[in-house]
Amino acid sequence: MPRVYLRTYGCQMNERDSEQVAQMFVERGFTITQQSEDADVILLNTCSVRDQAEQKALGNMRHLGKHRRHRPNLVYGFMGCMAQSRGQDLIKDVPHLDLVAGTQKYHRVVDHVEEIIRKKEANQMDDLRFSIVDIDEEEESQNTISSHVDKNFKISEFVSIMQGCNMKCSFCIVPYTRGGERARPIQDIVDECQRLVDSGVREVTLLGQIVNLYGRHEFPKVDGKSPFVQLLEAVHEVNGLERIRFTSPHPIGYKEDVIHAFSYLPKLVDHVHFPMQSGSDRILKKMRRPYKAQRFIEICDQMKAVRPNIAISTDIIVGFPGETEEDYQLTKEAVKHVQFDQAFVFRYSPRKDTPAAEM
Repeated sequence: MPRVYLRTYGCQMNERDSEQVAQMFVERGFTITQQSEDADVILLNTCSVRDQAEQKALGNMRHLGKHRRHRPNLVYGFMGCMAQSRGQDLIKDVPHLDLVAGTQKYHRVVDHVEEIIRKKEANQMDDLRFSIVDIDEEEESQNTISSHVDKNFKISEFVSIMQGCNMKCSFCIVPYTRGGERARPIQDIVDECQRLVDSGVREVTLLGQIVNLYGRHEFPKVDGKSPFVQLLEAVHEVNGLERIRFTSPHPIGYKEDVIHAFSYLPKLVDHVHFPMQSGSDRILKKMRRPYKAQRFIEICDQMKAVRPNIAISTDIIVGFPGETEEDYQLTKEAVKHVQFDQAFVFRYSPRKDTPAAEM
């Protein structure tokens, strides 16, 4: 029975994708191992948000290549955002790599791996398998991944409600690696949550690149409520579900209906991860973040008024191109005002082919 070692880098969306791919392998008769030295297949699910994440994945893949000396038929593959953005270059840069599967190809990873195994056993590996995004398969990919429900449940599980992003912040490569926004129907999401709860799950985290913009192109507002709030209300009605989280929202979609939801949906946990990125309006504009720092602060103040015990965490980029000491001090002032409970602070990392990389 072939064994698969699967390591994940990056966000909760990647974790969710890895869980689904692992389940697909199990359904085909593979087993999942936590030890790379025991594996017949080694897959790294990669992140491209920062260069450091890419370098870690590349370094680890090169290190893991040592196992090929003792197991010539070992299969190596990259999945995820770095696979999507770098594509064929990864095969050139990593000689022992067999497979590169982009973000819309998760549903085909097991097929590719099985074919590579057959070719290796038949000594037919003259051509390396290579897979990258195919727009025609995006919907199929989304439906396949979303419909799988892991049978090894935990108390808390991720539920993907949408894919992609249309915002195109100047520093971010995600819209280019995951494509445009596509939302799942509310009932499909509710049904998945119910199946999870029926199997022991008590908390779900709703996932989207910009989660509170869910369904804005596919579904209408109802009684002044956005599709996202409609979804929150629907998931809230799932019997046996005790806690609901969501990540990550964007200030542009954080309207009054989202804030108000915390006043009448008690299953929403007392925590929001709310990326600020900068407290300087000048830098926010360069980042293509279409809000003012004061608006971000107002939303945080309103959230605390509705839920006095709410914890707010955030993301902040330091050293964005053109940032001055004055811009930096404005960010510090915003941090002091909001009093975040947690902050992920990153040095700006240039991403190839993004507007900020040319600044």
